[in-house]
Amino acid sequence: MYETVEVVKKNKDNMIDVSCPKTACENCSGSMFCNVKGKSFEAYVDPKFDDIKVGDKARLYLPPKKTISSTFITLMVPLLFFPLFYLIFPVGSVGLRFLISCIGVVVGFFAVSMYFKKSKSKYTPSVNYVYSEGESYFDDEDIDAKPII
Repeated sequence: MYETVEVVKKNKDNMIDVSCPKTACENCSGSMFCNVKGKSFEAYVDPKFDDIKVGDKARLYLPPKKTISSTFITLMVPLLFFPLFYLIFPVGSVGLRFLISCIGVVVGFFAVSMYFKKSKSKYTPSVNYVYSEGESYFDDEDIDAKPII
C-alpha cells in the first residue's frame, strides 16, 4: 500500500515528519475515520534519499501485512481484555463486573499503546520514492519504485 505525503520536518537518524496533502483528503473514502488529518507522523528515509527537504512530496510504502496486523492488534487486544477481566474478577453484582470489564478495555488500549511505543521502528512506514519538482503524484502507475524493506 502506498501513500503520498508531504515532508514537514527533517529529523535525526534518517527520520522525517510527514503529513498527508490536503488534496488527498478530498478523494479519500476513509476521511471520516482519519486520525492523521491535519497532523504529522514519522517516517523512515533511506540514506539514498538524503537530499529530501521540507516541502517535498514523497511516497510512503506501508506494508499490507504490518498495516493489517497493527489494526488487528489495536482493535482485538482491548476487546479480548473485556471477557478476561469479567472472568478474572468475579466480585459483586453483574453491573460491577461490567464496569470492571470496561476498565479491562481501557487497560487493553494502554497495553497496546505501550506495545507500539516499544516496537515503534517495526511499524514505521518508509519513503520509497521522492517526487521531483512539478512531477504529478497522481500517476503512480508510471513509477517503477520497489519498496525498501
